[in-house]
Amino acid sequence: MFNDKTLEAAKKLQEQWDQTVAEIYKGKQFTAKTSSGIPIKPVYTPLDIKDIDYIEDISMPGSYPYMRSNYPIHYQYQPWINQPVHGYGLPEDTKERMDALTKAGMEGYFGGRAYNLVWDYPGYFGIDPDEPDAEGYIGKDGVSCNTDEDLDRMLGGLDLAKNSIILINGDTLPIFSIYIAYAESKGVPRANLRGNTMNWVFTVWYAPNFMWETEDALKLATDNIHFCVNEIPRWNHTNIQGHAISETGADAVHQMGFCLGTAIAVSDSCKAAGLDPDKFLTGIGFQIAQCNDFFEYICMFRAWRKLWAQIARERYGATRPAAMHLRTHTNTSCFELIKQQPLNNIIRSAYHAMGAALSGTTAMQVPAFDEPIGIPTEESAVLTLRTQQILLHETGVTRVSDPLAGSYYVEWLTHQMEQEGRRILKEIEDAGGFVKAHKDGMLAKVLRRNCDLWREEIETGKRIVVGWNKYQMEETQKVKAFRPDPEVARISVERIKDYKARRDQAKTDAALNGVLAATEKLKKGEYGHVMPACVEAAKAKATAGEISKALRKVMRWGPEYNVMLKY
Repeated sequence: MFNDKTLEAAKKLQEQWDQTVAEIYKGKQFTAKTSSGIPIKPVYTPLDIKDIDYIEDISMPGSYPYMRSNYPIHYQYQPWINQPVHGYGLPEDTKERMDALTKAGMEGYFGGRAYNLVWDYPGYFGIDPDEPDAEGYIGKDGVSCNTDEDLDRMLGGLDLAKNSIILINGDTLPIFSIYIAYAESKGVPRANLRGNTMNWVFTVWYAPNFMWETEDALKLATDNIHFCVNEIPRWNHTNIQGHAISETGADAVHQMGFCLGTAIAVSDSCKAAGLDPDKFLTGIGFQIAQCNDFFEYICMFRAWRKLWAQIARERYGATRPAAMHLRTHTNTSCFELIKQQPLNNIIRSAYHAMGAALSGTTAMQVPAFDEPIGIPTEESAVLTLRTQQILLHETGVTRVSDPLAGSYYVEWLTHQMEQEGRRILKEIEDAGGFVKAHKDGMLAKVLRRNCDLWREEIETGKRIVVGWNKYQMEETQKVKAFRPDPEVARISVERIKDYKARRDQAKTDAALNGVLAATEKLKKGEYGHVMPACVEAAKAKATAGEISKALRKVMRWGPEYNVMLKY
């Protein structure tokens, strides 16, 4: 990257600097590590990046390997999407929050908006509100939405062909099929739908709230992708959950490596099912956590883009640029927000958001400052949107693509993150591949270990958290906690019972038998039957929970994860 004259001059300057430091600080060693444990020096020079090739390793924004950006001109032409996560109570409660964020200026791409909707715990696991297991959880931490009528209460009046609807729940296939049936009942062809399913039946491996056993989960995820590739080409079918992996204990290096490992397992399954990489890869996205270590997470993002582009091209033979792009949604850190002195969280999240913008993200969610206390109030939710808007319009960060490129430290650390990512992928491969590492609990072991280390560092003071283990003060900051409507559970139960009573039960039962038959075909390795059958069941007024039950009669629920306990 540098000529010999520059490197020789840099060497002499480094030697002079070393001598000055030795004289002033009398041999004191200045050492530090990133949050992932990568040793770093106090200063970086051309000597540290002399072996990095500008053409091959860095290149230009919008050029392979896309390390600097997916696009030649990024924010100047296409600012990131505002994607605040929202959902609570009844569908009409969530509708109120959607309207408030829309009024506050939430923006998507080219006139549309992205509604990032999260389901409650019963909905997440495919359990209807009238089932005993739902008691105590209905409408909490997400919306209780289980039928096409619930969707109409929440989405009625929206142009579903123009706006993106993001369905955040674990049991992907049932609620997605109900959404498709609902859209078609409103005259919107499925091919015109925009949005995102999480497809977490396989990718939520990192926490104890698992759903399906590994191989069956992978088949269900692949069937959803098969359907989307052939029926809904503009739909983003799979979201690899880096944010939640981060919340569960992953540092920057392991977030990147484990997410890439997950994406490889999903992509291998898709290719084995006969899908075209240039088509299925364009629907895989990554939800990426941006955390406190400002530069490390920026460099993680840059390295991640490069590694994914190389995997897409070299492993899968992708030729379309869109199939090599790292499709991203940044969720700034939640676990680093604390309940002590909660207004400080506004500052933390603003720095996280700045890091995400400098990383070149394409969509962003900033958690509210009161999330350690409860779900956000409308005021705090709007404030997170204002954080993005001030960053976008007032700081100047959107004027230049990848403005940190060329920094000696940033380029060195990006290269180190790339090497660390390759190391973790090699460890997964040596363990027998992602599926085996997933089943054996190897990945969970790393997360548990990192959690223990994080807690130890806080308790010993090695990691400073302002307001928690340093600069404590008597709590005087009183924030208004959100209080959900206590009638939500009763209303949800009454609604679904009434819904079931009004339908043609024989027609519903026949359609659910169709789901059962299709799932048996999937069990044998035949793709392309389950999602169409689920859509037909939804049109026959089956609820999300009933469709999920039909799947569970064939596919295995996940007790295998008890193996994690041995670690």
